[in-house]
Amino acid sequence: MGFYSKEPVNPEKTTVEYLWTGLGTPGVFIVKVEGDAPNYSYGFNLIRDPHFVGGLKIDAMGWTGPLGEGTTPYVVKGTFPGEFRPQIVISGSNGDFLIDVKEIKHDKVDDFVKSKSQEEQHALS
Repeated sequence: MGFYSKEPVNPEKTTVEYLWTGLGTPGVFIVKVEGDAPNYSYGFNLIRDPHFVGGLKIDAMGWTGPLGEGTTPYVVKGTFPGEFRPQIVISGSNGDFLIDVKEIKHDKVDDFVKSKSQEEQHALS
C-alpha cells in the first residue's frame, strides 16, 4: 500500500515560467519539477498550497510504497493561474525552495507555446 506525501525535489532542475496573458488579466505559471523519488513512487502531481499567503507555494506530491532500495527520477509539470511574482516556493520532502520565475511577455507567448509544443513532439519521437 502506498502513502501520499511530498516527494524530494531538485531545485537546480526546477523551472518556472510566467505567461503574461494581457492587460487586466492574471497570467499563468508553468511549473516543471524534477527529483529523485524513493522506490517505488508513482502518481506524481503538483498541488497549490491553499494556506500559503503572500505568493505561490507548490507542493510536489506523489504516492510511495512499498518502500524499496534506491530512487527513481521523475518529472512533473503543472500550470497555475495567478498574479506575477518574481519567485515562488516549491516544497518537497527535502525542504522548501525559492525558485526564480522567467517572464514570457504577452507578445511572445504564442512563439513560446509553439516552441514548447515542438520540444514535446521531439521528446516523444
